[in-house]
Amino acid sequence: MFTPTRAGLNNLIREGFKPHNKPPYTTDNPGVFHCGDVMYDNSLYFGELAEKRSDILKRLNIISGGFVLATIHRDNNTDNPERLSAIFEAFIQIAGDKEIDVVLPLHPRTSKMMKQNISGELYDKIENSSFFKIIPPASFFDITALERNCKIVMTDSGGVQKEAYFFKKPVVILRPETEWVEIVENGTGLIADADTEKIIEAYNYFEGVETLNFPPVFGDGKAAEFICGEIVKASETSSGPRL
Repeated sequence: MFTPTRAGLNNLIREGFKPHNKPPYTTDNPGVFHCGDVMYDNSLYFGELAEKRSDILKRLNIISGGFVLATIHRDNNTDNPERLSAIFEAFIQIAGDKEIDVVLPLHPRTSKMMKQNISGELYDKIENSSFFKIIPPASFFDITALERNCKIVMTDSGGVQKEAYFFKKPVVILRPETEWVEIVENGTGLIADADTEKIIEAYNYFEGVETLNFPPVFGDGKAAEFICGEIVKASETSSGPRL
């Protein structure tokens, strides 16, 4: 059992698993390790490649540190007119009042539900805003480049929350809770749910903070190496077939 965070390890311990078990490992004597997050490994590696292989900042005519990256895809947001409208109202107010680009790679679910679930007036504001940049779903390198270069992330995605942290970007969480409690505990993420005022307040808060700390709660970027090493060591003490 390889856990990406200290909170994950503590959860296993509370469930009765013992972190100091010795090999040979079995279902009754499992190995339990706090190893870090392999997604962090990925982000470090592909983040560097994205800078070389993506030209999305140039294509969108945006500058590093000068835009907000937003993503919305969860059905409890997209399929609920009140929630979806509140989120887009916050986006359009932030874009207009702060004169900052909001880049929204549009998930197919969101694209389908926008015209149906937000008012014509709000839709027209979005369509006519020079600061609102709605783009097709972004490629892996493009979304990585956007995450790496944005000023603030606003998302209902669990994965994007973590990637924001990996690239040292504050994140406004468009959900009533988060599975990545470390981000909120460290003060680099704020839960705003689908509440227009809370979303705007969260943006204003992060805009006014001079320094945010991003301690290595997701490991050192070498989780995969650690996992492979432990598997090899366990196989060498096992009576079963060698790897």
